[in-house]
Parts: sequence; structure tokens; C-alpha cells
Amino acid sequence: PPLTNRVIKILSLQGSDYRTFGENIIILLNRETETSLQLLILKLLYLLFTTKATHEYFYTNDLRVLLDVIIRNLLDLPNELISLRHTYLRVLYPLLAYTQLSQPPHYKRNEIMKVLSLLGGSTNVHFAPADETTIRLVERVAQVAWLRDEDVSEGEVARKFLGISLSASQAASSISVVDIAA
Repeated sequence: PPLTNRVIKILSLQGSDYRTFGENIIILLNRETETSLQLLILKLLYLLFTTKATHEYFYTNDLRVLLDVIIRNLLDLPNELISLRHTYLRVLYPLLAYTQLSQPPHYKRNEIMKVLSLLGGSTNVHFAPADETTIRLVERVAQVAWLRDEDVSEGEVARKFLGISLSASQAASSISVVDIAA
């Protein structure tokens, strides 16, 4: 379907001409204290991350700064601002799933998992239990593929990055060291 948001439409067609706009949006989110303005900025970011033409609008370093801001704000938000917390979580999913952050090396994986664990209420008995929406959003973010992958074998890395696909028998040597020495 055609894009109806004019800002998203311009950025999807000529985004490389407007890189400072994205940088300024991140700066505004980082410094903004007014809830309604944070919600508007997050809505714009959500649209950018869920529109295929603008998935890679931001530079990777800017995305890392944005992730740092989101992590900090999620941890600092008081319980009264639950709608803002939900919006941050809604933006976090496409940020991690569709942007350059989904490619290795994965930035702050452990920190993200800790935040999700805290917000989901699974590790800390000192806070009130999380509401159903928060739990649902936390579970959704936790389903991002690179957050679920624990350890990847060397063969899996070679298959993903180099396109090399070997079976276990092909990857192991069939000749012993003694046979080679002889």
C-alpha cells in the first residue's frame, strides 16, 4: 500500500539526503522529559522501523545510541508511566528485529536480556508484578531471533557468513595423525 505519512514517504525515497533528521530525533528522545512528546517521537521511530524502505535509514552507531537511550528509559520509568513503557517496548521489537542491529556483532545482548527479565518480573521479587500487556510485549521482544540464539557453533557461523554448508562427516578429518606421519 502507498505510504500516507509524508515524513516516512520522503525518508523512504530520499533518506540519505536527510540523515541529520534521524540523528536529531534520537537527540530529542534522549533529552525529552514531556511524556506526550516522547510518545510522538516513539511513534515516528516505530513507523521508520516497521517500514521496509526505511529499515536502514539510521547509521549503526546512531541505532546503538538509540538502544542505549531505550534501555536507560525503560529502567528509569516510574510505574505511573506504563503506557510510555509499553510504547518503548513496541519500538524495541522492530529496532532489534529489522535494523542493522539484527546483524552480528550483536550490541548489548546481555543488557537487553536483563532489562526484559526485570520488566517481565521473573527475577526480582522487590517490584510489583508486571501487567499483562508488559509481559506480552516483553515476550515479543524476547522472540527476536538473535536474542534467542545462545551459542552458535563454528560450522553454523561458516554457513551463515560464508555460505559453506558441510555435514559433520565432511567437517571432520577422516585421516589420523599417525597415518599422515607414516
